[in-house]
Amino acid sequence: MKNIQTEDIIAHLKNLVKIPSPTGYTRDIEDFLLKTAQRSQIACEHTRKGAVLYKFEAEAAESNLMFTAHVDTLGAMVSKVGRSSVSLSSIGGNPVIYLIGDYCTIHAFDGKTYEGTILPKNPAAHVNNGLNSLKLTIEQLEVRVDLPLKESQDALQQRIEVGNFVSFDPKFRRVNGFVKCRHLDDKASAAILLHVATLLTQEASRLKRNIYFFFNCTEETGQGIGGFPPLDECIIVDMGVVGDAAAGDEYHVSICAKDSSGPYHYALTQRLIAIARQRGISYKSDVFPFYSSDGSSALRAGSDMRVALIGPGVSASHGYERSHTAALLNTAKLIVGFIEETALR
Repeated sequence: MKNIQTEDIIAHLKNLVKIPSPTGYTRDIEDFLLKTAQRSQIACEHTRKGAVLYKFEAEAAESNLMFTAHVDTLGAMVSKVGRSSVSLSSIGGNPVIYLIGDYCTIHAFDGKTYEGTILPKNPAAHVNNGLNSLKLTIEQLEVRVDLPLKESQDALQQRIEVGNFVSFDPKFRRVNGFVKCRHLDDKASAAILLHVATLLTQEASRLKRNIYFFFNCTEETGQGIGGFPPLDECIIVDMGVVGDAAAGDEYHVSICAKDSSGPYHYALTQRLIAIARQRGISYKSDVFPFYSSDGSSALRAGSDMRVALIGPGVSASHGYERSHTAALLNTAKLIVGFIEETALR
């Protein structure tokens, strides 16, 4: 396969994080993935739930291999509309400390959008001396909406309704080789798969296995994956954990042997580690203590397939995340290496 281009991965990532996609509000990113496939002449399917499946099928396939990443993110939904602010219900596992002060966008049912800031109730330090002792629950927060509501006829309720989705400002930046923004979980992995899919378009004649790239849009709420062909092997590409209880870091590809749901397939994990060693790919084998993936959900549903989990190390997961281009490159190298070792003639 052709050489991996890190800058192409970053370009995909920047495009992906710009598209709001909290779980349940993913139509725009679904359209982006479908149009990307069309431009690259990649065969694809669109599932009823919204997932997008890229297909690279061999003439006489020996087996089926799938890589997955999810493009849905954390977010929120309007749960109550007040005079000049709205209350929120969390979508996914939002640590409240990472919400305070965030800029956000409210997506109204009529297609209009409204910007705002997530703040504690009564947020001014000059009138509220209890801010430092604030109980960190989402019920203590509200969105200050950026609308000049001066008259009763300009009521917020005429524009925003309960059930409107709320997305968070991703704040994409590059600094000294780092990429930092919200939603690297898991748009970093999706960007890698988009780039590898582009490389694979040149290898159709060499395929001995069917290869699929599955972009899920329901991971953050634990719904898992479905609507794909019978599989022999499934490699989940999702963020690697970085923290005190983990071995991974922001420079390596993590190969997860076990998460909260239990061990991943041992022989498949072994094979990934062997390929990383043979090819000089910087990796960390790891155990993730508070983690569940799309593979976990598929296995709990009874899917008969071998499942492994890999991904770039990401700092401050579910918050203001950061990874290094080295981790993105190492993850891409491992995916390409696995394809070259197991799926190409």
